[in-house]
Amino acid sequence: MSIQPELQESCPPDHFVVQVFSEMGETTIQRRWREINTILRLSMLSGLPMQLETALNMLCDFAMEIAPYDKAALYFWEDSAEQVSLRVSRGEVLVDGVLQHGNIFHFWVSKFGRPMLIARGANVQADALLNAMEAASALVVPLLVSNRTMGSMQLFSGSREGFRAEDAQLLWSLALVAESLLTREQANEGLLTFAFTDYLTGLKTRGYFEQQLELEIKRCERKKTSLALIMIDIDFFKPFNDNYGHHVGDQILRDVAALLTKDMREVDTVARYGGEEFVIILPETNSSGALHVAERLRHSVEQAKFFVGGPGTVEHLTISLGTAIYSTDARFKRELIQAADAALYAAKSRGRNQVVVHSDLSLEQRQKAV
Repeated sequence: MSIQPELQESCPPDHFVVQVFSEMGETTIQRRWREINTILRLSMLSGLPMQLETALNMLCDFAMEIAPYDKAALYFWEDSAEQVSLRVSRGEVLVDGVLQHGNIFHFWVSKFGRPMLIARGANVQADALLNAMEAASALVVPLLVSNRTMGSMQLFSGSREGFRAEDAQLLWSLALVAESLLTREQANEGLLTFAFTDYLTGLKTRGYFEQQLELEIKRCERKKTSLALIMIDIDFFKPFNDNYGHHVGDQILRDVAALLTKDMREVDTVARYGGEEFVIILPETNSSGALHVAERLRHSVEQAKFFVGGPGTVEHLTISLGTAIYSTDARFKRELIQAADAALYAAKSRGRNQVVVHSDLSLEQRQKAV
């Protein structure tokens, strides 16, 4: 790759480090009081128990309120992999571009332990990452645990002047407030992963689903976007389970779970709701999008071969699905679950192996299902 003449003399990485302080100036407080209130909101939430992934998502959302960005990538240490991993992203983030297990910006911010303001045209390595992200500037903030850099929050803008030193100061304060939250949740991550993982299918548990749905609804309200919920039931599973035995039934549940998670987005949540019922949360998805996903899943299960007892014994299964949309079909979490369940009930009543959209139900059908 040829290097442009103006880039042959690259600035050293420490050129991008922003000098930050433990206190904000009076002018900043007066001018950026809304953003400071965002930091205060995080401090009030830091005592709540939550999953590490949830805490990182919340941090990313709060960062948007302080320094609006086009794309974001949050890295954090992962004990199971014994390395940092890309845990949260916003916008069209190409994993090949930012790298799954760290990049040059993470390396730099870990070395200096301070926020960095990076603009295109000053460093060859920085430009390579900015180009991969289709960005002109970046603001990178270390995420601390017990005063050690355990992750980085990387915000990207299409404008070369997308971020200012004042943004770096505010996000540094946000990261310091988040330190106690991340310290606790990082320590509990292994336990929480176990607690929120269904031992049989490897999917998320109903408890995780309930918590995640509430968070996604709040995010949906803030961003003014739609949210889809799909409820799924394996057709005639009980007689099938009784005929072949529970050990085969368990394997079927695992096989169906694998089909449901295939080709899903990172932001989607697939959980086992109970027995042979599953549920899927689809953020930023409207009714037509939910129907498309549901039909794809229905077709995938219908076409699959399920081996029971041996390679020579093959069975075919079908699933019924119901979809509902927040906020057109429901305005509260419980209402959304009931709406999707009503659509699922209708799908089963109409002969199974089909998708029913809640908005297509009559008032009588909705009341009957509740």
